[in-house]
Amino acid sequence: MGMTHRHLRLAIAISLPIALAMPVSAQPEPAIIADVAGQIDAAEARLDTVESASSRPGADDAALTANVAALAGPDQALDAAVAILTPRLAAIDARLAELGPVAPKPGQPPETVEIATERTKLLGDRVAVATELKQANLIIVELDQTVASLEQKRRELFARNLWTQSRSVISPDLWRDVAAALPADFRRLSLPAAAEVRRARAASARVGIVIGWLLTIAAAAVIVVLGRRILIGLGRRRASRATLRLGWSLLALWRVAVVVLTALIAAWLTRTILVATDALTPAFAQMATVVIAAVTFAALVDGLGQALLSVDDPSARIVPVGDALAGRLRWFPAILGIAVALAGIAGGIHRIFGTSLASSVASDSLGVCLELAVIVIGLTAAGRDREQALDVTTAPSGAKLPWILAALATWLGLAAAGLAVVLGYLALANFITREIVWIGVVLASLFILVRCADDVLPALFQPGSRLGRAVIVAVGVSSATLEQTGIILSGLARVALLLIGWTLVVAPFGAGASNIFGRITSDDLVIHLGTTSISPGTILGGVVIFAVGLLITRGIRGWLEARYLPATAIDIGVRTSLVSGVTYLGAVLAVVFASIFLGVSLDRIALFASALSIGIGFGLQSIISNFVSGLILLVERPVKVGDWIAIGDLEGDVRKVNIRATEIEMKDQSRLIVPNLDLITKTVRNVTHAGALGRVRIVIRVNDDADPIALRALILGLLTAHAEVLTDPAPAVYLTDAKDGGLEFTCFAFVTTARDVYSIRSDLLFAIVPALRTNGFALASSSTIVNLGVDGRLIEPAPARA
Repeated sequence: MGMTHRHLRLAIAISLPIALAMPVSAQPEPAIIADVAGQIDAAEARLDTVESASSRPGADDAALTANVAALAGPDQALDAAVAILTPRLAAIDARLAELGPVAPKPGQPPETVEIATERTKLLGDRVAVATELKQANLIIVELDQTVASLEQKRRELFARNLWTQSRSVISPDLWRDVAAALPADFRRLSLPAAAEVRRARAASARVGIVIGWLLTIAAAAVIVVLGRRILIGLGRRRASRATLRLGWSLLALWRVAVVVLTALIAAWLTRTILVATDALTPAFAQMATVVIAAVTFAALVDGLGQALLSVDDPSARIVPVGDALAGRLRWFPAILGIAVALAGIAGGIHRIFGTSLASSVASDSLGVCLELAVIVIGLTAAGRDREQALDVTTAPSGAKLPWILAALATWLGLAAAGLAVVLGYLALANFITREIVWIGVVLASLFILVRCADDVLPALFQPGSRLGRAVIVAVGVSSATLEQTGIILSGLARVALLLIGWTLVVAPFGAGASNIFGRITSDDLVIHLGTTSISPGTILGGVVIFAVGLLITRGIRGWLEARYLPATAIDIGVRTSLVSGVTYLGAVLAVVFASIFLGVSLDRIALFASALSIGIGFGLQSIISNFVSGLILLVERPVKVGDWIAIGDLEGDVRKVNIRATEIEMKDQSRLIVPNLDLITKTVRNVTHAGALGRVRIVIRVNDDADPIALRALILGLLTAHAEVLTDPAPAVYLTDAKDGGLEFTCFAFVTTARDVYSIRSDLLFAIVPALRTNGFALASSSTIVNLGVDGRLIEPAPARA
């Protein structure tokens, strides 16, 4: 009752004074105080009754739950009393402060009789109001303590029943007792059945009632068969008109709702007509309620299976499974739902009609075994062709890991439940089996709801949608901001759904969750090493908290990378820095929370860090230096993801800034791993930093008989004619040298990015060289030519060597 109890009290405290302001002000003050005092006395009497009933030995969970529910009325009455009395006491104190708390002393100016009379009345009212308010607060404290005590009793009862050992399902004594108790159980069931037959015959004496039964049964059949088919067909046609992903998400949700609601309406109509015609005895009326609950849950399991597998329409399948696996699991959800429903109906029969303990134990054991068998068959079918189980065309990278972990956890749970059945811990086995089924139902529902939240909310806040246009007109936000709003809302909806899902997952644990896990952390399993106590359960809890923290961090990181950051105008480098920062922060928080759970205080962590710093100083200097350098790179961002950098003779694109090193992709697609310290301490040329332009430099050397003005105009025209060359800054041609029989021209052109310099330079050379030849410009040789002339002498060849 914890959270609900507090929220209800807060709501009453806020709303009740406003709702009762007019009636209360119309009543005299003594009458108001008397009414409130009567409510407080009635609440106290009710609390005493509940405490007396709860103190009796042998109270079961239903009785304790009823006692907790019975305290809701007194709790509301007390909250109402406090909400009425508190402002009145404050008003009385304020008025007394104006009048003065006591009469004037001798020598002070006297006061009028009216003031003295009013003070006396106010003092009397204050005593009455303060007394009732104090009593109400004391009873509230006692009521909270009583509720806590009842919840503690429920936890103890739950744990005691859960760990109670009965007879094993393979014990021959159990089945001998079942055979011996079979005649008595038959009589217990036959008597209510005969009474029900007589009641039904009496009700069917009128032809109109029988016709009503037949029409209701026919209507129920039409709703379940024909109505379900028509509604799902309508949903499929509507989904085909919407965006592909959005339509299939809504179709999955629509399919689950149709399957569940049609089954619920059909079962409810049948029970309603039978109760209305007085055809059910009280026992069978209760049994009908149990059947409705079982049928509805079975329909939920079947509907989730149909929505996720979508065997009849593979294009609408929202889970990354192949057609072969979906076909093998086609009937698994329906069979599992039927098995759970049969086990629940059998339990209801034993509970309502009071069969023998041996029959109840045997029936529950068979029900658990049936559920385990169905789940094992389903997991075995899903495990065939494991490599082809997931549809690789639709499954993203790493999509297999959650399914593998879920299958492993399920197998461990099934093994524990089977062992518990064999050892005779029937309640534990039943609890584990039902929890496996329930967690599967919750996770399947969460998958569909989260998928819908991710698709529906961003679609609603698209600039082209009706809501998006209305928001733009009314608020004046930009289209980008509107899209980001939809993505943020989908993220918040996902968080809310996950919290609700976690609450539903732990709900079947009831009040006994702490006692279940307390078995793991009990003193029997604590290892004492000197003054240090090591509890396996505590260590396991710390590991689980750390793992959950990393999973949450991974989920947030994935949402930022895939959903939110791509919708912003932030460049890729800043996105990478933000994502890396979230990863580091999540890892640190996971360590902190795990340490808190383990009982490791901050001073111990500081002591450990100081001791570890000695080893760091000698052996881990380079690692720590690279780690700190990585943080500097993420904060200052001199080099970020997407930059083209040059380190010495090596050039490449920065692909990832890790904790220790940075990955640079070379032109041949190879990866260069550079320690972060080198990027901080050495000279690095960032070619694309701050959106730098690319500069194309071409040096041309022609013979000295060329016309430099004409050559300049020719080259400048070719540079300007290229589509990728910018006009601002404009290209330029300079005569930079004239010697050795040649003229040297240096040409500059600018392009939008340095990545295009080599290709554009090549394009320009392919254009310039033929143009020079066509226009009579000869390229000069790079070698110096020296002409020697010797008068009157012949240059004889050197003699050949031997």
